[in-house]
Amino acid sequence: MKILLILPVAPRTSWPKGLFRVRTFDTRLACAAAVLQRGGHQVRILQREAQLIKSGFDRERAEMELRRLIEEYRPDMVVQSVATPAMPEAARIARWAKQIAGSHVLNVLCGTHPSGVPELTLSESEDVDMIALGEYELTLRDVADCGPGADIPGLMLRGPGGPIRTPDRAAVQDIDALGPPACELLDMAFHTQPNPWTIRYLNLRSVNIRTSRGCPNRCAFCAEHLVSGVGVRFHSLDYVMDQVRHACERWGVDAVHFEDDTLGADRTRLLAICEAMRREGLHRRLRWDCLMRVDQVDAELLAVMKAAGCIQIEYGFESGSDGALKRVGKNATAEQNRRAVRLTREAGIRLFADIMVGLPGETREDLDATLRFLRWARPEILSAGRLLPMPGTALYHRLPEPVRGSLAWEGFSYTPQPGFQINFTALPDEDFERWYRNFYRYVVSPHNARALLRDGGLTEETRTQFRRRLRRFTCRHPLRALRLPITRKSPTCGYPTA
Repeated sequence: MKILLILPVAPRTSWPKGLFRVRTFDTRLACAAAVLQRGGHQVRILQREAQLIKSGFDRERAEMELRRLIEEYRPDMVVQSVATPAMPEAARIARWAKQIAGSHVLNVLCGTHPSGVPELTLSESEDVDMIALGEYELTLRDVADCGPGADIPGLMLRGPGGPIRTPDRAAVQDIDALGPPACELLDMAFHTQPNPWTIRYLNLRSVNIRTSRGCPNRCAFCAEHLVSGVGVRFHSLDYVMDQVRHACERWGVDAVHFEDDTLGADRTRLLAICEAMRREGLHRRLRWDCLMRVDQVDAELLAVMKAAGCIQIEYGFESGSDGALKRVGKNATAEQNRRAVRLTREAGIRLFADIMVGLPGETREDLDATLRFLRWARPEILSAGRLLPMPGTALYHRLPEPVRGSLAWEGFSYTPQPGFQINFTALPDEDFERWYRNFYRYVVSPHNARALLRDGGLTEETRTQFRRRLRRFTCRHPLRALRLPITRKSPTCGYPTA
């Protein structure tokens, strides 16, 4: 069977915004390609985001190229891994597939959005034939081998009387057996080009590697468990080191982004990875970053990570308020957030802070506590946005049915969307919207501009624009400029020598 795997993108109203350009590749989709290839199927991968970046965001030209690909390749099955804001494009691509390649083409959707609301997804696009629920590699293989059927676990199919859900598919316990991602199907020269986005904001030749699946926690706002399941499954140390060595030897990268939901889910295993990096001398040529929970770090672990080449850690702090953290099931406290900051600073590792505002029941006091936390922590990197009720999450199911029915998927973006005004806070709508606009205008935007100027990776023309913008901001709002929660100088990102 000829299979086309596609990663669709959000509409132009929400992407791109600003300078952010993703260079990472979708490791799960590439793993699915590897599984399908071993089953004897022909596979191609198209990451629409990469395609658009290469085309200079000429969407009309990129769509013509996509339609030409479908016409020339003539796939038997088109699979799309869909995040919520990309759902409108996914429906459009499914329609094109049948129009161009024929009505026999199987259109399959997978990923967080269709797994979260499968019945709704089928009802919204008549060209979608089925949903691969949850972890989808083996489900896609079975469909490619045998065709769709009620005996294949992990599917939602169209039936004469409505959707048919087959039995759940058990999670793969030995995830090494799925094999490494089929990177030969990707433009790795593009994905490994020096850029300041894979390891924010350092202009490094880097690549993303996943060493585990899942997270030990279940936050009310997070949709990742819809695909990865509950709990954490780990790749073996041999698998991880093979991937790291391959990245160095094949693509010549000088940095790795470990994209796991949390690299610290197993402390002993993380120490073993660090030891292996040092034993093989990789810490002298390779820098890396990762995501961690604040309750997973201690001084000894961070010192070992630093010595093994870790230069940056991303933490989901979300809020500076205990009450707000508790209401979203974060299972962390404001003091644990502060402790993680102190320990990371002492270890000489850069701090990447994820902040979420608009949490359920959030008061002005909660929001002010978050601002105080940021001004104290002064992170090198700040990623902040309003809480979105991702389909399939506990937060989404709390919404009244009329509200759920009114949601427009293209509004689910990491950037502020005008008119997307779901308000979970205790503040009146107008008060929260005003606070949020001011937060972005006076804190997030100038912080990121200053961070980009500090860390480099910009063209001289862009640097000039940012300098002018910051000068205007400083002249108009001198007190706000003084209170920006940013470090003026980052910890060293050089290679350890010991």
